[in-house]
Amino acid sequence: MISRNIIGAVVIASILIIAISAYFIVSTENTSNLNHDIYIVEDEHDDARTFTVMLNELMSETEDGDWATLQLSPSYSFGVRFNNISIPDNATLKDAYVELFSIGTPGHTHPNCIIYCDNVDNAVDFSNLGVLDVSGRNYTFNYSTWNQTISYGKWIKTPSIKSCIGEVISRNNWSSGNSIAVLFVSEGYREYSATFQNYERGAPAKLHIIWE
Repeated sequence: MISRNIIGAVVIASILIIAISAYFIVSTENTSNLNHDIYIVEDEHDDARTFTVMLNELMSETEDGDWATLQLSPSYSFGVRFNNISIPDNATLKDAYVELFSIGTPGHTHPNCIIYCDNVDNAVDFSNLGVLDVSGRNYTFNYSTWNQTISYGKWIKTPSIKSCIGEVISRNNWSSGNSIAVLFVSEGYREYSATFQNYERGAPAKLHIIWE
């Protein structure tokens, strides 16, 4: 004859199994509607770095060549542009961030920058228009601050840029299929720098957009 203790244990175990199953079903249902799109820099003119110098006024020169890495330092900022961003008009943006392959030396592992998007309907590449606002870019009102030590020799995820991307795709004349440029603007502090691979060096930046 089966004891009451065994019967009780079986009942409790059954309830736990049902509860765990229900949890995973709910979790799957809650995440099944999320779309995770990845866009990759696909042209040599879709990433560039800009060198700034202080003379009588702020001047800048954009380096858009196959020898240049993407660099953040007191003198360098950089930008990356992603094409054919396909987000439906009725979509809800859940998150967005950029992945970059860090190649900095031990002295180049701390980006100190502000991340904007170019606040236009359809961002152009860097062949004729530089990275900074003095080059003609329009910074979004929203931004993210990136100020942390990072590893090198691996892919690095930036802080969320959901608010910047959201500001661009909320523009009246923005439409799915347009391009978005993400601008990494150095704050110019000494002792802070970071270096990343670019399209020409075989590790182009990636933009992740999560929406439902």
